[in-house]
Amino acid sequence: MKNLLKGLCCFVLFAVLASCSSSKPPIVTENKTTTITETIRDTIFKIEKDSSYYNALLECQDGKVVIKQVVSAESGRSLKSPKVRLENNQLLIDCESRAQELLAQYKDTHEIVVQTNTVIQKVNELTFWQKQQIYLFRIFAILGLIVAAWHYIKSKF
Repeated sequence: MKNLLKGLCCFVLFAVLASCSSSKPPIVTENKTTTITETIRDTIFKIEKDSSYYNALLECQDGKVVIKQVVSAESGRSLKSPKVRLENNQLLIDCESRAQELLAQYKDTHEIVVQTNTVIQKVNELTFWQKQQIYLFRIFAILGLIVAAWHYIKSKF
């Protein structure tokens, strides 16, 4: 009977020690949302007015108009000085401008929003009844060890 009780206590002791395991860490799930706002903007570049002029004295010779003397001629910022010609009693004026290029559209990326949602999921969480069974079995195991120790000490003395 004593051998059976000792064997049973050893079996319970090994079962208690073998059944202990660490709990698994919770699973962490992260959801990331990235929002990039890109805006296309139009821009107006103001170009100031420009002018050039030509001032000359005209006279009539043999029934035809001729340029007598150029008083003044001035070019503008982007306009060249005008070219003036008289052909068959007609006044011809050519005024040329330098080429201008302007960029009127650009992209503006100005906002980046990163949103993180963290969800923690517990794996294999014990119910209330399972926790109660674990606590009661621990109490039973401690009492069993005390009884086994008591019988062992009692048989030796």
